[in-house]
Amino acid sequence: MVTDESQWYVQKGSRVQGPFSTTEVGRFLLLGRVRNTDRVSRDGELWEPVTQVPELIPEELLNLQSDEGWNQFLNVRKVEDERQLEIPAVAERRTIPDPTPDNLRNEWSAPAAPVSHNVLPWSLLGITLAALSVVLYLNASSGLIS
Repeated sequence: MVTDESQWYVQKGSRVQGPFSTTEVGRFLLLGRVRNTDRVSRDGELWEPVTQVPELIPEELLNLQSDEGWNQFLNVRKVEDERQLEIPAVAERRTIPDPTPDNLRNEWSAPAAPVSHNVLPWSLLGITLAALSVVLYLNASSGLIS
C-alpha cells in the first residue's frame, strides 16, 4: 500500500484548515466540503487554487458531463459520505447550504473562473496615498499663509 505523505492546508475565504493528506482533500472535494474555488498550500504560506493541483482532484470529478461519469461520481460520493442518512438530524442554521450533487456538477463542469486577488491591499494603498496627499497639501499650504 502506498502511503500518502503529502500534507495540505485548505483556505476557505479567510479560514485555514489542515493539514490534510492528499486523500483527505480529494474526499472533501467529492463531498463538497472543499470547493473548486478554495485554495490549497503545502506550507500554509504559498496558496494556489485547488483546481491547479491535479494530484488533489479525484478522477470522478473530471467527467461529470457524461451520464456515466456522473453516475460514477454519485456512487463514489455515496461510499465516501460517512453521514447516516437514516438518522434524522436537527436542522442547523447555515449561511451557506451544503452543496448538493447537482451544484457540484455545475461548479466542476463550468470553466474555471479567473482567480480574484484580494482587493484589500490595493484599497489600503489608495487610502494611504490619499492621506499622504492631504498631509503634504496641508503642510505646503500652511507654509504659504505664515
